[in-house]
Amino acid sequence: MKGRWARFLLALGQALGSAAWAVGLRRRVALEGLRRAFPEHTEQQREVTGRAAYRQLGRSLAEVALARSARDEDLEDLVRFDGWDVYESARAQGHGVVVAVAHFGNWELLARACARRGVPLTAITRALRGRLNQQILAARHEGGLRELPDKGSTGAALRLLRRGETLAVVVDQNMRPSRGIFVDFFGEPACTTPAAAVLALRAGAPLLAAFPVRGPDGTHLVRVEGPFAAPPGARGRSAVQALTQEVTRAVERAVREHPDHWFWVHRRWKTRPKEALPPPAR
Repeated sequence: MKGRWARFLLALGQALGSAAWAVGLRRRVALEGLRRAFPEHTEQQREVTGRAAYRQLGRSLAEVALARSARDEDLEDLVRFDGWDVYESARAQGHGVVVAVAHFGNWELLARACARRGVPLTAITRALRGRLNQQILAARHEGGLRELPDKGSTGAALRLLRRGETLAVVVDQNMRPSRGIFVDFFGEPACTTPAAAVLALRAGAPLLAAFPVRGPDGTHLVRVEGPFAAPPGARGRSAVQALTQEVTRAVERAVREHPDHWFWVHRRWKTRPKEALPPPAR
């Protein structure tokens, strides 16, 4: 994004991210997650990563605001794709495409970049509240993103896949035990939505993953990975478990490579398996 005003907003976003870290806004949560993921790092290294992640998040929010008035050619320069041919091949099969996404990099720009390429995108999302979140929702809708609620939308999701459309599913949020399954994430069990795997298997749709990586020049390269497949012979619950683990491994690889890109303020390991809980007091 070019121009003095854009540079000012981007710098302001980064500064606000640094300020949020300095005043301790969910800093304890971020450091707890970094300790789980990178026990081999020193506390100083984890603090450097956490501060960089807050700055990256602040810049991303500024980019979302700027993108609302950006021209198509500006978006072409800002967001590029590595593996778009993988997506095109998956889409050509005619069963729709499920794309696993994470709170990684500037995920909010993905829908706008896809719409610019003529791909209407629907995402299963949680309800957002608050004034800032309302601005984010407005930017999503302006950018061409359609949304389905995270509850009771299975039928609608399957219908759009059977029409050959593309569905994005966020796969890196903590889930309640009744709605998630446990897979390995950074060596610890993490309660994870099986929705991406379930919908892909039921619709016969290819399952991909997409991760936007910010370059030194401020532009984004979206890496498209997959298609992911369950092991031969896996059926039903075992296929869902295996596919969910595969996309979670893809998220972990991306976070290990760019730890400052992930949303550490989320309590990813909040839900614990029963065997990991302390015994009740007597």
